[in-house]
Amino acid sequence: MGFSEAVQWWEDWQLRFLVLTSLFIQYFLFVAALLRKRRIPHWFRSLIWLAYLGCDAVVIYALATLFNLHKDEVAMDTHIDTLWAPILLMHLGGQDGITAYSIEDNDNWRRHLLISVSQITVAIYVFRKSWWSDDRRLLRAAILLFVPGILKCLEKPWALKNATVTTIMTTPDSRLEATLDKDNVRKDILSLDKYVQEAAKSVQDMADKPLDEDDFKLNVKVGDKPYHLFVDLGHPYFVRLKNLQEVMAPRGAREAAHGMVRSSLSKAFDHLYTKHKRSLGGLLRAAAVLLTFAVIGVFQESRRNAYNRNDVVITYVLLCCTASLELVSACFVLGCGLPSLDDQISQYNLIGYLARNKNYQSFWSLASRLGCKDRLDRLWCTEPPEPSASITKLVYDHVARGWKEYMNKPIYEVVMTGDWEWYGVKTAVGAFRRFNDSRGQRTLEWEGCEEMEELKSSLRMPFDESVLLWHLTTEFCYFEHVDTGSDATRHSRVMSNYMVYLLLVNPEMLVPGARRSLFAAVYRELEPSGCVVELEPTETILESPPKTKDEMARKIIQKVKSTIGSDDLVHRAWELAHELMELARKVAEKVEKDLRKTKEEDRKNRVEGTKLTEEQQREKEEINKAKEVEEKKLVIRAKKAGDDKMWAVIQGVWVEMLCFSAGRCRGYLHAKSLGKGGEYLSYVWLLLSYMGMETMPEKMQRPELPVEGDVGGLVKSISDELSDKPAQAGRLLGREELEEVRKVEAARADAAAATRTVTSSVTRMENEPQGGRIPAQATAATKATTSAAAVAPIIGDDNV
Repeated sequence: MGFSEAVQWWEDWQLRFLVLTSLFIQYFLFVAALLRKRRIPHWFRSLIWLAYLGCDAVVIYALATLFNLHKDEVAMDTHIDTLWAPILLMHLGGQDGITAYSIEDNDNWRRHLLISVSQITVAIYVFRKSWWSDDRRLLRAAILLFVPGILKCLEKPWALKNATVTTIMTTPDSRLEATLDKDNVRKDILSLDKYVQEAAKSVQDMADKPLDEDDFKLNVKVGDKPYHLFVDLGHPYFVRLKNLQEVMAPRGAREAAHGMVRSSLSKAFDHLYTKHKRSLGGLLRAAAVLLTFAVIGVFQESRRNAYNRNDVVITYVLLCCTASLELVSACFVLGCGLPSLDDQISQYNLIGYLARNKNYQSFWSLASRLGCKDRLDRLWCTEPPEPSASITKLVYDHVARGWKEYMNKPIYEVVMTGDWEWYGVKTAVGAFRRFNDSRGQRTLEWEGCEEMEELKSSLRMPFDESVLLWHLTTEFCYFEHVDTGSDATRHSRVMSNYMVYLLLVNPEMLVPGARRSLFAAVYRELEPSGCVVELEPTETILESPPKTKDEMARKIIQKVKSTIGSDDLVHRAWELAHELMELARKVAEKVEKDLRKTKEEDRKNRVEGTKLTEEQQREKEEINKAKEVEEKKLVIRAKKAGDDKMWAVIQGVWVEMLCFSAGRCRGYLHAKSLGKGGEYLSYVWLLLSYMGMETMPEKMQRPELPVEGDVGGLVKSISDELSDKPAQAGRLLGREELEEVRKVEAARADAAAATRTVTSSVTRMENEPQGGRIPAQATAATKATTSAAAVAPIIGDDNV
């Protein structure tokens, strides 16, 4: 076949090829719509993106080709390809399960509307110009096809418009309307303080309430339509109280909460990215199916033999395949709907990443030269995902405990009205906000670890640094300590790996301003020039690379132990892990001591006042043999108790960090992540909202600024200092109390200034010859000691 013959063949088959390609893309998009909620490979998701973009391009190209074929021709009775125009309009409407590929596509509804109107005009023009008048049956078939074609073509921009942020913000909240219709719901809760008081009281009342048959059923309507939350519009306080009561009242809510949140996110996905669950969608689907099958019957009765045989075959293929696709799609819309979102937790392990890089150095070196290493790191270096239902239960337990044991106790809040004007109010809002701002402080308080300096300081760091620090600490504790196989160990590592995954892949969701570059910085610290043991001169990388994470972790720990004194993040993580392991050791020693004491008392009570016979003596010898086994069991039990304590602290800190991150991520980012399969952080975020926690808009619009010097965490603020002192709720501070507050702040300022003086003096002494410096240092140290001593009796703080 020569070039001219190939060109002629392409001109004859171009339109046929385009309509068949459009049909294939529609089937591919239908299958892709069923899978895009799941965890699918990135290359397949890229194919979905190409098909989504190519769908409109192929249809527009086909209609333009059809227009060019008939623009200069008179009506002819040998052409049947004009019947393909309404079918192409149906293809332009797209599949119901993939209206938008990303959240940004919804804002392009005007462009899609313009495209739809222009292509409808082209199709009608071609049909009017080229249609013959003697085949009435085929004319009726074409008209019947234009009805669903035009409706589907216009439905897509309408669905996109309904999913925009502006439309959602102006749409009435169905949950609010449903709550307003109930007469037994209190609607006078207009302040945050009143809401927190009522919520804490309701939770306590529900805990004391006797069991009822209905108390084991979770009201699934709580998360029926959470669309407003994705545009950062929170519910009024009385609606949030009602949600909290319905989520926490049932005794089976802890197990059902994960399924409820998953269902809510799936409904949000359907609203934002599909045409499913529209009010008129079912009627349009039914009409499209009936009319398409009716057209097949009408076409069967027409004069098919008068047309080109190839065109007749392609017309049959288009009609039958399009009708089948519409039928199956209608079953999903009117029936079961799309599958639920994937509820697995993504994983990324820093030590595992380092081990892979060492095993495939040549490949990653080439990727680095090509400039695609960062992209490949985010796509291919993830660990296998983990189930998330157990983590959701931990979040539920954490929030429930907060309502029962922390937020039900009002504390003093000190509010500044001027430079030196203060007033204190005893309110529940302070505890509510502190609980929502916790990054591990509540766990240290509940586990009795407030005095552990390394733990406290690790929670005062920037959040992204704290995530990496605790990730390395968790790995060090796991590989250095014998794994007891507890659930807390597994949960801790799952949350640790997920938070690092967010830092590398979705840092904007972790916390505003999270720095992905920190990951690379820590990686450089762990490279062979840093903490990984160098190979011996006789060894090569190919002969003995660290094949597994275990080997790599032990090499890192060995190197860190030999270079104690550095102040980088890796060494700080080891110091933190060492303090946690010391906690486990102390708890194990205490438990072992208590167990030994109990056994000795029992043994003493059994033998006291009795004289052993020979038979009893033999029995005693056998008992002594069994004692050794009991001793080993006792040691194992004590060690397990210490390990459980250590992992309980680590697990609690990670749960709080997870909640802290979820509470500071915008709803828009959660909505955006749904288009890529969703993030588990969205589960936590939505559960926190249903359980009455502080929302992102509330955090941004807090009316009172914290008192200067109040850094939160475990450092006592003025509100903490006053919470232990008796006062009446809502009254202004008296003169004596005001003077006491000023004295505290002045003493703290003196202590801080003196500490800075000591630091600068020591620095100068290190750089200058000895002599004449000791008195200055002693004076500064005396000031620091005196200032700290002045603060301690007033506020009782050991950490000043």
